[in-house]
Amino acid sequence: MLKLIFAVTKISLLVIFLSLLCLHFVIKDRYFFTGIIFYSTPFPLVLAFGYFINLLFYNSKKVLVFLALLNIGLTIYFFAHYFGSIHKPLDGKIHTALFWNVAQNQPLPTGTLIKNIKSTNSDIVALVEAVNVSNEDLDILSNALPEYQFRPLYGTMLVGVRGHIETIKFKAKNSVYKLNHITALIDGEKKNIVIIDINAVPMIDKAISIGYIDSYLQKHRADIILGDFNTPYESIFLDAFKSDYKSLHPYSIGMTSTWPLPFPVIEIDQIWLERSYQPIQLKKYAFPESDHKLLVAFYQKKSEAP
Repeated sequence: MLKLIFAVTKISLLVIFLSLLCLHFVIKDRYFFTGIIFYSTPFPLVLAFGYFINLLFYNSKKVLVFLALLNIGLTIYFFAHYFGSIHKPLDGKIHTALFWNVAQNQPLPTGTLIKNIKSTNSDIVALVEAVNVSNEDLDILSNALPEYQFRPLYGTMLVGVRGHIETIKFKAKNSVYKLNHITALIDGEKKNIVIIDINAVPMIDKAISIGYIDSYLQKHRADIILGDFNTPYESIFLDAFKSDYKSLHPYSIGMTSTWPLPFPVIEIDQIWLERSYQPIQLKKYAFPESDHKLLVAFYQKKSEAP
């Protein structure tokens, strides 16, 4: 009886594993129900599950070899897809942008922010889930970084630029998404910065939230998009951005996943650039103040290269 139960359990788990592979490589979040499963089973977890299934079939040589070869192939895919590479910089100015979901940390981790802004020489600073940013927080940032202008934004966000903020436009839709569109003068050049925070509730269809954002971006050009999409990079809905914008995903240093710390398994925090820019690299840092990694993008304007 126990052998039968064990055999049925093994086969059931194998079917689940193969179904998850089909989901991740074919179906993805094309449908609302599959999307919920897709978001809750990031590929690194599926890969680990595959190795566990492999061990269960230790006494079945054919299945054992099949799963071993399959898992080796998936591991190769994992390292090729989830670890980026550095693009060789062009001759010209390198721009830097910092993004961080500070996870409603109070008080604002100004010390960590200042240290990273200075060390990365960031032109743009964007935060989401920056709850109750106080005047004291702004004074600390402004005194430490006098060449920057900082502004708290609707939707619990904060922006800072090494230059001058000209306009801010806030858009939101019934807690589905929040968006701030900032125009700023940086090094004497006008930049359009869009900061996004999509609701994390799994039961909210990401097709709706990303659809609203894509519709806005079709009408309003952005130089750079920074945000917590609460949607993995592999989502089919993010394909809508790819005609006009480049993701920093292929340029990530180390594993691309950004959440949750200390063992991130999914890439929900992302930076996208308008296609006239050339990404160079995306660095990610872990700090105890948040369960999201801090992202720093390095990029260049193609026309600035001689």
